[in-house]
Amino acid sequence: MFNLPWRIHWLNPLVLTAVFVLCVAAAKGVQPLFYWPVEGVKVIGAMERLEQKKLQYALADSLAEGFLASDLDNVKDSVESLPWVGSAKVRRLWPEQIEVVLSEKKPVANWLQNGFLDSNLVAFFPADYSGFESLPKLAGPVGSERKVWEFYQAVSQQMDVLEVQVDVVSMAKHGAWSLHLKNGPWILLGKDQTRERLKRLNSVYTSLNNRWEEVRLIDMRYPNGFSVEWTQ
Repeated sequence: MFNLPWRIHWLNPLVLTAVFVLCVAAAKGVQPLFYWPVEGVKVIGAMERLEQKKLQYALADSLAEGFLASDLDNVKDSVESLPWVGSAKVRRLWPEQIEVVLSEKKPVANWLQNGFLDSNLVAFFPADYSGFESLPKLAGPVGSERKVWEFYQAVSQQMDVLEVQVDVVSMAKHGAWSLHLKNGPWILLGKDQTRERLKRLNSVYTSLNNRWEEVRLIDMRYPNGFSVEWTQ
């Protein structure tokens, strides 16, 4: 083993001090680069309903720390919190740009009086909810979105046989169901035995078909029958 006279003794206090000074100097030199501002943002994706100003504000706020210092997960969360954004993918484009790929939420139903259900059956409430009046109108307690949608699908399938369209389905807090038929009456189904009551509705429709437009409400919550409320 050779013992070189110029070998550095790393535990020497002078050597440790010199290494520390070099590290601090390097960190100070890199720090300005770490907080280098974002030069531009490239947004990809057609967004028909999203307000551009809200997107610009969300990006400016979440990218304020700089190109490298900004947390891209926070940027993603900030953009996805906007009402019409379904999903967002964010990545850095070197040396100083950010790319954001957006997909817009697609409403499948109106929800309550001022919101929608998206394709994932998640409720959202944008400032502007006009232009979707033809979608079915659904309502229910918080957390019942999927259950109400599935009930609407089942009822619609059964009413299609009668060539009748369901345009409103509502679930009350205590679990009772009601629905409205397009160009027809309201139907009260109650909480229990809804499948059986829906089946009986077929015969009700047949018996009232000639006077269907005069019917305001049909109450199916009777064990073996129903009641009819006529328009005046």
